[in-house]
Amino acid sequence: MKECIIWTANLDAKKKRSEGRKIARKFAVPNVKIEEMVKACKELGIPCRVEEKKYPESWWEEGGRIVVPKVESKIKLMEKIALRIKEIREREKSKKKR
Repeated sequence: MKECIIWTANLDAKKKRSEGRKIARKFAVPNVKIEEMVKACKELGIPCRVEEKKYPESWWEEGGRIVVPKVESKIKLMEKIALRIKEIREREKSKKKR
């Protein structure tokens, strides 16, 4: 089975397309963390493997990448993961308000 590599930079709303963002800003999430990506994959039922690597174009920044099976287009996978991260953040924000 083919696999996709998804970097934290691919989902980061603060990055420009030229800096590695692969999805539209309306789907992207600011300051994505690898832990959030893993949690989103678990909630979506997508098996993933974490690799502690640095994104080559911004090697000085913290980040990493996940490897997921390619069940649909990479862009669709990234959009689903980013939207789930937004939902996770909203849930955590509402928990803190209580």
